[in-house]
Formats: sequence, structure tokens, C-alpha cells
Amino acid sequence: MASPPSPASPTSSAASRTSLDPDHAQSLTLEHLVKHFVAAKRSLNTQTVLWRATDIVNTARDLLEENAVVSAKNTSIRNLVEQQVDALEAVRRGVDVVESEVQAEFKQLLHDVDASFAGVNSTLAVLRDTPIEGALQPPGTPQKHLYDFIDSATVSNLQSTLRACIDRYNDAHATLDESSHVFDTCLDNLYSSIENVPMTPVSTSTPSPIPSLYHNLEGHAKEAAQAFQSLVQHYDLCITALRHTEGGSAAATQATGDAPVHSEDNGAAPPEPMSEDERRDMLNVLQKDAQEVEDVVTEIQERGSEMTFLLGQIENHIRHVRSESSALSKILEMMSQITGQVKEHIVTSRSFYASWLEDTRPSLLSGIDEWESQRDFFERFDLAYAELLVEVSSRRRRHEKAKRKAEEAQKELDRIRLEDERAREQFTVAQGDFLPLDIWPGLRDPPRQYEVRVVPASVEGEQDENDQEIYGGQSIPQLGRTVVERALTRVKRRM
Repeated sequence: MASPPSPASPTSSAASRTSLDPDHAQSLTLEHLVKHFVAAKRSLNTQTVLWRATDIVNTARDLLEENAVVSAKNTSIRNLVEQQVDALEAVRRGVDVVESEVQAEFKQLLHDVDASFAGVNSTLAVLRDTPIEGALQPPGTPQKHLYDFIDSATVSNLQSTLRACIDRYNDAHATLDESSHVFDTCLDNLYSSIENVPMTPVSTSTPSPIPSLYHNLEGHAKEAAQAFQSLVQHYDLCITALRHTEGGSAAATQATGDAPVHSEDNGAAPPEPMSEDERRDMLNVLQKDAQEVEDVVTEIQERGSEMTFLLGQIENHIRHVRSESSALSKILEMMSQITGQVKEHIVTSRSFYASWLEDTRPSLLSGIDEWESQRDFFERFDLAYAELLVEVSSRRRRHEKAKRKAEEAQKELDRIRLEDERAREQFTVAQGDFLPLDIWPGLRDPPRQYEVRVVPASVEGEQDENDQEIYGGQSIPQLGRTVVERALTRVKRRM
């Protein structure tokens, strides 16, 4: 991207006129200027790439220094290490990994067990606090709660089983800790005897790639900074062009939502006068640079990405150096006895791991499933009771509806019978003297009487003394409105 000339520089303007098309500059409308301005303003967002580039260079510089120190240290330590030390370190590290993984999973499972048990206790507390409605119980029955209808022995038995399983795990873990302590003591004793071993210098190995990578990082950072400076200059040129264009400030403000272009209304000095030739030269440069903005932005972003990639390579290498340093330090600490202690320690670790896989872990998983199953059962029991209350209310409501329908039907039958009696009486008065009785045997019979009543059956009965329908020896209770509404709320909440 070319550096834009100063608006007050005729020399620069004259030089530009020799290579740019004046007609092209004249074709730049206010809309085009605003479009270029918005693009220029957006391109300045690449400043975040520069900030990141600065952080990358600083980080890389620190890593470069660390690499020099740690690599020198590693080179010195490596000559003191023998192959047997690597084997001892691998044994101890392997045991630690097994123990850490088992212990981490054990803590997680123990947390899950506690959470499941807390859930069961929470559900049991609900059952303890949920009384059975007195209307559902025979008269004189002591107050009962939902908890009275469950077998709590399953909860206590499972709790005892899991506690015993955890005790067995703790015993196995204590045995492993004791074995590890003995092994660590042997390693520490031998380490103290190696501390006086002289460290002889060694020749330099393959040079580290970090200095070369750091040099490339600096190059990318400088190029990105220069490219960004050209974006800033282009942005300034856009502002100058807008200030020398009628309505430019307002159009830019409308396009960007802020007031980037100073105007006389907000106290800014008016732009310096500019000749038509100078303005044409400026627009030519602006138009040319505007075509390169996207490429410059892409270049900055690509250099930022390349710097991130290079830093990743540096970090990967320094991680390797750090890991090597840590391993070598541990080797110095773990140069210890190559005796039967190693075999005994391995046997203890295997026994601990086998106990975990065959006993503790499956028992805890089974316990969690059982807690969840019990909790689900108890919650379903609580929900079933709430639905029972809703069902009782529904049955009572249907019973009342059927009863009303029966009473209405009985009234209608009685009305029709009375109407029939009156009609027969009127017929007898009008025609009875003229008709012999033996012309139709049913001539003087009264109307047939119909009665709506409860049909006795094995699951249905007669009305009790309170006019309540009896089923299986128990009448349908009349539950309070509050009780039913509360039950409905519980049912809906758990759907």
C-alpha cells in the first residue's frame, strides 16, 4: 500500500497526477468515500493482532532465555544418569499413576454415592412429612405418613454394605501407602549418596531451534507493524477526504454510528484549504490504497497466525525441555536400590489395583445404581399418592355427577308417570261408561312405575347412612379443595 501524500504537499500531488487517472478520482462519490472510510476503520481492528504479536515476542524472549538455562542444566545432568535409573523411575511413576487414577475415580464415585444417598434421604424426608389424609383411613386409625408404608431396611442394609466396601478400600490403600513409603525411603537414601558425584561438562548437542524461530518471530512482528502503519495512514487519508467533501462528516457518522470525523460543530478546527488538483491527487491515492486494504489486512492476519504457529513450535520445544529437566531431576532423586523392594512394591500396587477393579469399583457403582433405583421408587410412590388423591377427587366428582343424573332421571320418570295417570283418568271419565271392561284387560291398570337405583354388584354397594356410594366396604371420601389442588400441583411439577 502506497503512503498517501499530505494534502498540503503540491510536490506529492504533482507526482501523483503523472501516474493516476484524474477522471477516476472524479468518479469517487460521497458514498464511495464513506465505503472506503468504513473499510479503513474496520481494518484498524487488526491492531489486536499487533497486541498479540507483542505478547508473543515477549513470551518467546522469555522462553529463549529459559531454553538456554534449562538446556545447559539438562546436558549436565544427563551424563549422570544410567539406564537402570530410568527403569526405577518408570516403576515408581507407574505406581503413582495407578494410585492417582484410582484415587481420583474413588473420590468421584464416593461423591456420587454421597449425592445419591442425599437424594434418597431427601425423598425419605418428604415421605416422613407427608401425612395420609384422614378421610382415606378407617375411623379411629392413628395418623400415618407415607414413610410408614415403605421398607426402610433396604436403605440401612445398603448403607452398611457400602460402608464395609469403603473400609476395605481404605485398608488396601493404607497398605499401598506403607509400601510406597518404604520404597521412597530407599530411594532417598541412595539419592543422598549420589549428591557428591561430580558433574563433568559435555559437548554441545544439536543446536536448539528456538533462536531461529525467535528471529523469524521478530521479522513477522516488524512487517506486521509496518503494514498496520500503512492502514493508519490510509484511515487518516479517508478522514481528510471526508472533511474536504460536503456532507462527509455526517455520512461517516451515520455509517459508523459514531463521530470519527471532526467538524466545526463540535469545536474542531476547519480543514485547511485544498486546491482541486490536490484533492484529485488525494482521491487518486485513496482509491488506489483502498483496493489494497483487504490484502494488507490479510497479510497482517497471516503474519499473526504464522507468529502464533511459530510460538507454538517454541512452546512445544520448551515443553520438551522442561519435561526433560523434570525427568532428569526425578532420576537424580530416584537413583535408589535395585532390590527386592521394587518387586514387593509392584506386587502391592497390583493387589491394590485388583481390589479396586474386582471389589470397590463395582460395589460403589452398584450402590449408586441401587440408591438411584430406591430414590426413583420412593419418588414414584410419593407421586402415586398425589395421583391417588387426584383420583379419589375425580371418582367423587364422577359419583356426584352420576347421582345428579339419576335424581334428574327419577324426577323425569315421576313426572311422566303422573302425566300418564292424569291422561288415563281423563280417558276413563270421557269414555269409561261406553267401554266394557272385558274389551281390553289392561284398560283400568295404573301406569307402570320405574325407579332409578344403585345396582348391587361385587364391587358396588348401596348408599351408606351419609348418602355416600360404598365400594368394597369403603365410601368415596370427600377431600378438601386445598388437598386436591396441592396434589395436582405436585403431579404437574413432576411430569
